[in-house]
Amino acid sequence: MTRLSRVGESRGSGDWACAFTDGQAFRHEQERLGHCWTLLGVLADLAKDDDWLCATLGGRSIFVQRFGDALRGFENRCAHRFFPLRLGEKGNGPLICGFHHWSYDQDGRAIGIPKCREMFGCAARELDARLNPVEIATCGSLIFGRFAAQTPGESLEDYLGEGFPILASICAPHARPHRLVTEVAANWRLCHHITLDDYHIVAVHARPEHHSNDQLRYSRFGRHSAHFVGSADTLASMAAECRQQRYRAAEYRFFNIFPNLAVSLFKAMPYWYFCVQQFIPISPGRTRVKAWFAPTRHVAGFESFFHRLLRLWPLTAPTHALIVRHYIRKTAEEDHAACARLQLASHQIDGWPILGAQEERIRWFEEAYADALR
Repeated sequence: MTRLSRVGESRGSGDWACAFTDGQAFRHEQERLGHCWTLLGVLADLAKDDDWLCATLGGRSIFVQRFGDALRGFENRCAHRFFPLRLGEKGNGPLICGFHHWSYDQDGRAIGIPKCREMFGCAARELDARLNPVEIATCGSLIFGRFAAQTPGESLEDYLGEGFPILASICAPHARPHRLVTEVAANWRLCHHITLDDYHIVAVHARPEHHSNDQLRYSRFGRHSAHFVGSADTLASMAAECRQQRYRAAEYRFFNIFPNLAVSLFKAMPYWYFCVQQFIPISPGRTRVKAWFAPTRHVAGFESFFHRLLRLWPLTAPTHALIVRHYIRKTAEEDHAACARLQLASHQIDGWPILGAQEERIRWFEEAYADALR
């Protein structure tokens, strides 16, 4: 890790932060980022035929729906008069507009239009009305999507690189994941930045001392980054072991997936848990944070007889889930309070931050952000 870096110091302006306060810059940013693979939800919410969930992509409302064995995604507006097709966060039902009862198939084509010949002078299929599609792909239990680019883009597996087998492996819960949702009075990038920062733990989380640099190992892969504690493995060796389904949890692992995803693997014995946090932009100064957490299917490389016995006791899992929920919420609330205070001063940013060794991943993220906006 470098001792000191100034993000874009050659330019020396606050333009990098304009989307924290400026609505037009925020809208431009979101339109560009809508073409990046972005988390939309988890498979547990789409278990049955016609299950659907709503999400935000590129500043637009979209939905994902199960059609038999297939998942399809579309922008959440009818092709007829732009009425939202799905209301609420999730549900179940055929794809029918509540405004004029236009119905659609799994390819987004309008196949049922009341009194179509009388109203439009042709059959429904001849009208060729279609929903705006969203590309969908999965990684383990996670559902990703993007608006199609004009030229063919990377597959999700290529986009995630070595992160793909790791996420597919650790984000595979034994049971339905628990969920937390909150809103923060801060820009989504500020919320994401704090997960890339190991320097704030004393001031914000009242830890007794800072980490030493040699305790932390940072890796950069594509637009993403990883934070490993200890030396049990490397990013490459962890990815290889996950592909071969022989990975054994040993130490804390944290992955930041561009643009707005943070995934941690941590010990809460007798279990190892994963936690997925997503920072969903609402406006320049407001973010919705969704989190899913659950025990992973991984066990520790070394596990005592007592811990193995605890995992067999049926009341252990729900009890531990309550404890884990408390600590995830407490840590998040402390982070979010700091981000909200930073948002109050965001209109005063007129230069680039001075980043220390334990904030290096913020620089990596901002470089990926600038590249995506180009």
